[in-house]
Amino acid sequence: MSPERALPSIRIARVLVVVIGGPIASGKSALSRAVAAQLEEAEEVATAVIDLDLVYGTLDPRRRTKDNADLWAEARRVAGRLATALIAENRCVVAEGEFARDQALDEFVGELPRTTDLRLVLLEVDFETAFERASADATRGLSKDETFLSRHYREFRPEWVGHDVLRLDTTESTLGEAAQAVVDWLTPVT
Repeated sequence: MSPERALPSIRIARVLVVVIGGPIASGKSALSRAVAAQLEEAEEVATAVIDLDLVYGTLDPRRRTKDNADLWAEARRVAGRLATALIAENRCVVAEGEFARDQALDEFVGELPRTTDLRLVLLEVDFETAFERASADATRGLSKDETFLSRHYREFRPEWVGHDVLRLDTTESTLGEAAQAVVDWLTPVT
């Protein structure tokens, strides 16, 4: 049996899940890790990151093009169950990926405990900045293609109807500024 980890900060809800969504190359992965690190360091809150792309990849050992809608839905449900397991270990969770549609968010949230304090962060970035970021990232595949990325930006329509959402434009802000804005939003003034 593992020792219980206490969350010493009373300012952060014990069952906190932060979902970071946005278009390709908006900074979701980098921001999710920066927010988790800041929650651990400044707020002393044990935190874990779930990268939806990695969950999808885990479910597709043949590493095909990531265009299978059914596999994305399964990845979101698995990510929700993973978040639930991490919550049971007294960790807050920062999940990032393709959650911008209400149905996609529901697939993830449907697996979480009902007591979860869900917070949504939507990133925005202009196409030119996103294309520069994607082009400079050696780990990217199809998202480096200007035609593909341009179509993605034209078609990206976040929903999250009826939710309180923190919107951040990452075009000009630094990673540190964006992470601080999220943590400030999560921690009410006491």
